[in-house]
Amino acid sequence: MIVAFSVSPLGVGEDVGEYVADAVRVVRESGLPNRTDAMFTSIEGSMAKL
Repeated sequence: MIVAFSVSPLGVGEDVGEYVADAVRVVRESGLPNRTDAMFTSIEGSMAKL
């Protein structure tokens, strides 16, 4: 299964890089196959691991 998501923090102004970087870090630390591009991050794995 592949899950794709984007991060859009609300109420933090225009500087959202820190929040996006935190989300990407969590995904990468999961060890699951993933890909991040300009629009979203996708993660691949079993339903139980996602």
